[in-house]
Amino acid sequence: MSLRDRVAAEPATTKTDSGQPRQDVLSKGVIIACIDRGLRVFASDEDRSVYWRKTLAAKIIGSGSDTDAILQNPEAFEKSIEEVFGLGSWAIERAITKEIRQSFDLEPSESRTMVAAIRAALARLPETEQILVQVPRQTVAQKKRRSILSPLNSFVSLAKSEYRVTMFVWSTVIAYLLATNLKPNFLTLGELVVSWYFVSFGVYVFNALTDVEEDRIDHPGRPLVSSSVPISDAWKIFWLSTAISFAVALLIGPVCLILVIASFLLGVAYSHPSIRAKRNFTLKVLVSVSGAVIVSICGGLVAANLDGPVYFSAVFFGLFAMVTLLLGDIADIPGDTTAGVKSLPVVIGARNSILLVACIPLAIAFIGVGFFRAANLNPLFPVVIVIVTAYSSLSIISLLGKYDDYEFVRHVKSRMRLVHFILQFSLILGLLAL
Repeated sequence: MSLRDRVAAEPATTKTDSGQPRQDVLSKGVIIACIDRGLRVFASDEDRSVYWRKTLAAKIIGSGSDTDAILQNPEAFEKSIEEVFGLGSWAIERAITKEIRQSFDLEPSESRTMVAAIRAALARLPETEQILVQVPRQTVAQKKRRSILSPLNSFVSLAKSEYRVTMFVWSTVIAYLLATNLKPNFLTLGELVVSWYFVSFGVYVFNALTDVEEDRIDHPGRPLVSSSVPISDAWKIFWLSTAISFAVALLIGPVCLILVIASFLLGVAYSHPSIRAKRNFTLKVLVSVSGAVIVSICGGLVAANLDGPVYFSAVFFGLFAMVTLLLGDIADIPGDTTAGVKSLPVVIGARNSILLVACIPLAIAFIGVGFFRAANLNPLFPVVIVIVTAYSSLSIISLLGKYDDYEFVRHVKSRMRLVHFILQFSLILGLLAL
């Protein structure tokens, strides 16, 4: 018998473990009642808990007491609790989580936090109640139009969120331009862009689908966590992106298809629940670096020219993938710790990880300065490399006093992505005749 059938079959006098009467119909009102009971930690009576709930709701919507705002944006509700109650917020959030977990028979794994519990409870509501919480009333024409546009809107939202895939596309483009000595076949170049964009995008969407619970802690604004993109749409986009990538790679040639499939499998292995390479630091680095190297090598193989500059591109992308990977792990320490992920920063600490990451750009500078003549690059190349890598190391070192400011860590990580673009472009500058 389903949860909803069991609840409906129970008499109205049935009580929860907390002694409160159990609701005989699942509704958003049940969630609100759980929130009110949780607020009793600080409220002297029922009226006072309702007052606090309306006060917290007003902080979300600006005015009024529209409690739907709490259910539409649990993250903002959580923030308002922390702003109003300060150190006591943890007790309230814990009490609300417990009430919701009991009333909706939630498993601990799906209700680790108050936000997760609210969203899991919303998923248990009848369809009509979910519509009332998530969207305003719509006409039949509006619903039909929305059903048509929903996947497209979801794609746009995910594409904006997963802009990181441009790093892979850029590295492929640079490697292909280097291999063709800046004389590309533009049709092949366009096909490479499409194929590598969609396979990388699909892998990132898959990672987002498998990391929803962790992202509730580290990245609450992401589309799947905030419910701005339905899970069903995300799965459709994942499969469609993969299919487009494979089809276009096949048009380029069998070698490209093999490398695209290899990159796809590495990306899936990184996040798939049965493998979860990201939970083991050694595998995590191996998968990430291998995926980065494959992207650059593909550009050279498609042009049938694996010369020195192409290898430089592959090595630079592989090493810089470690920079962004480790900076991301530092920023994700809270979520990784909660989820039991043994990332390097969790194991050796943020400070030691920062010192390690700061050494990677120095290794890139050593390679660039020491071997640029062997790759037939001009003297401008090592100059640019030294400037770019020095800036990178100094930016990373600046985190030593702020490594617990996770937003600042993410800001530096974003800057390192820009540095990666410049680093790859320096190879093009190195080919110019001076």
